[in-house]
Amino acid sequence: MDPISLLRKATPVLVVERIEPVLGFWHKVGMKAVTEVPGEGGLVFVILAAAGLEIMYQTAASVRTDLIASSCDPGAFRSGPQQSTLYVEVAGIAAVEPQLQGERLVMPRRKTFYGAVEVGYADPAGNIVVFAERQA
Repeated sequence: MDPISLLRKATPVLVVERIEPVLGFWHKVGMKAVTEVPGEGGLVFVILAAAGLEIMYQTAASVRTDLIASSCDPGAFRSGPQQSTLYVEVAGIAAVEPQLQGERLVMPRRKTFYGAVEVGYADPAGNIVVFAERQA
């Protein structure tokens, strides 16, 4: 069997100090929490989903107690929050920008050499989210 045919889906898991601050950012563009795992002091894990897109957030404390504690190679994991960059294709940039008004703009709208129109924001945890409209 071709190894690629074994793959079904890839979902980023963003490691953050706290999950609650990022929820509003994603709600503004239509993402909803479909799974929430509460812990001491708030959520420790969440799956956000909409229209075939899925993003997971997990707290650094949960990574330490869940993943690192059960790992055969604990040194492979970073135990604190990490910055990630997500590239999210959208149907139209013009519809995204008003929804994220007031959020931290880190890359003003631009047209790339490969024909995409992009705009980038930082989520409240410091991850960079680049929204891109591909030109036909």
